[in-house]
Amino acid sequence: GDLTAFFDNIKPEAILGSEVIQRTDKETQKQIQAWIEAGAINKEVFCKTSKGTPQGGVISPLLANIAFMGMETMLYKWVDTWKGAKKLNRGNLTISIYADDFVILHKDKAVIEEAKVRIAKWCMEKMGVELNGSKTHISHTSTGFDFLGFNIKQYPATTSKQGFKTLIKPSKDSIKKHLNVIHDVLKRSKAAPQEVVIGKLNPIITGWSNYFSHVVSKEIFSKIDREVWQKTWKWACRRHNNKGLKWVKEKYFKEDGTRNWVFKTEVKDKIYTLKKHSDTKIVRHVKVKGTKHLFDGDTVYWIKRGQSDPTLSTRLQKLLKSQDGKCKWCNLEFSYEDIMEVDHIKPKKEGGKDVYTNLQLLHGHCHDTKTLEDVKKANRAILNIGEWNAVK
Repeated sequence: GDLTAFFDNIKPEAILGSEVIQRTDKETQKQIQAWIEAGAINKEVFCKTSKGTPQGGVISPLLANIAFMGMETMLYKWVDTWKGAKKLNRGNLTISIYADDFVILHKDKAVIEEAKVRIAKWCMEKMGVELNGSKTHISHTSTGFDFLGFNIKQYPATTSKQGFKTLIKPSKDSIKKHLNVIHDVLKRSKAAPQEVVIGKLNPIITGWSNYFSHVVSKEIFSKIDREVWQKTWKWACRRHNNKGLKWVKEKYFKEDGTRNWVFKTEVKDKIYTLKKHSDTKIVRHVKVKGTKHLFDGDTVYWIKRGQSDPTLSTRLQKLLKSQDGKCKWCNLEFSYEDIMEVDHIKPKKEGGKDVYTNLQLLHGHCHDTKTLEDVKKANRAILNIGEWNAVK
């Protein structure tokens, strides 16, 4: 689904009145209100914000997601009126939203058609925006669809009980746009030194590869690497059309470990190597719980997912992540309301060092218990030494 001029027309109250904002603290609410009311500069002229958010602004997708939480709630309330188990009904309806794009999945086409009507009505009433009829369409997953640069499609699979397997890959359009960006960089850098070209291309390659590193991208990464090699080879040959191919190869392409023909150079003892898409590891994505958001205060949940929290020390965050969110003493999971304290496994009084291998994260009450046991153990050791000296 897509919305017409979403960022220009969304009502500020749709964001400020969102259930997500209502669950956050007052400071966060004030900050988001300030973002909305900040206005914008258009052709050196300041414009007040009466509606909408700045399109293209880094904060706009976040504000859109906040407003869209209400749509998700509306749909689930509708689902709760169906016959059958509430939990099962909710599980059968999948809702994915980012900025002004969304996908609704259900096995029954009639449900999707009804959802489309309800969404169109809700968007107009609550947010003041219109559902874009030309960009919003209904299709079967067997034919596939694109969403946020990904292609989601069901492929026949004899090994699956369902007879198909759902695969998510970079979309053809995303691949084409990415290769065009690389082509444009090379085209604009006809006379630029090789190290400058590598410096321009590497962030582009890294960013694109990281974005698609959580889906089925391995073969596509390798295919793109071959095309990038062809583009860099043509770039090098055009710069020296009066030189032989062997000379061009030796100047611009070097060995790198077991690899040959690597776009690489060395300048003032510094080596510049063009990155390969296929060097990016594929790591499967774990879905965020539907009710979670970064400002919900659940520090433990987000740190376990790899997010950082400026309100917590780096040491505490590292321990929390390495312990998988569990207390080393009682082995129970931390709650974001719990007091968390760093403990020295071997007490500093006994020569324990302040290094990560000697640190563990405990509940506040578990830390008290452990400290008490450390004291008792130390006292027993002193008594044993005293008794030994007396016997001696």
